[in-house]
Amino acid sequence: MTRTAPSPDALATTHVPAHSTVAAWTATGAGAAGALLLLFPVLRPWPDESVPSLALAQAFASDRWVLAHLCGIAGLFLLAPTFLGLRSLLHAATAPGPTAPGARAATAAVATAWAGAALSSLYFGAEIFGIRTIAQAALRTDDPALLADVEVLRLQPAAMTLFGVGLALVAAAGVLAAVALWRGGGRPRWVGVPLAAGLLLYLPQFFGTPAVRVGHGVLVAAGLLLVAWAVRRGTAPGTTTAGHPAG
Repeated sequence: MTRTAPSPDALATTHVPAHSTVAAWTATGAGAAGALLLLFPVLRPWPDESVPSLALAQAFASDRWVLAHLCGIAGLFLLAPTFLGLRSLLHAATAPGPTAPGARAATAAVATAWAGAALSSLYFGAEIFGIRTIAQAALRTDDPALLADVEVLRLQPAAMTLFGVGLALVAAAGVLAAVALWRGGGRPRWVGVPLAAGLLLYLPQFFGTPAVRVGHGVLVAAGLLLVAWAVRRGTAPGTTTAGHPAG
């Protein structure tokens, strides 16, 4: 029986075990990142922050506050390994030939995602431990007025700058990953666009309501799951360009 020629698409390599393994890890990383970035707004307490109160202090001092922010940090740090797996798949598709379409964009996505997560995590660390420490002090003294220092911590100029730059780099990483998937033959080609939209909105959504922020978490998670699906589908071993078993 005549076999169909291997797909020219960079993401559609055929029956190579190493490619299948990388695809599996890449998809797993994307799925885990999506779940963690969704858990961040879902687990985070949403007390009324307009007036200092002991109820607000209890929310800031809770284990949910810590766990939610740790999920957010972990989710951001899993973006770079996910994009690294994408880069490996694109490079392997044409090795030892010329650079695969989209590989340069994927490389840039890895670098910007690492840098963005690192800078953003500094602010998240302050949110986790700095705000929790202030809240615990307020609870010990029954003095909610101490929570005024929360805004002082959040609006510290250097911290705000690092956070803004970090999330801008995360947004750039999402756009670069979408470009890599488009140029590399992602199926469909727009598969990275929802993720890019979600990461572009990461900074603005912090100014939204709890419902907006949870909805944004759903968007980012859906974008990452879509990428995971595309990677697994596009690199399934023993498939042809049409996605049918080679025979």
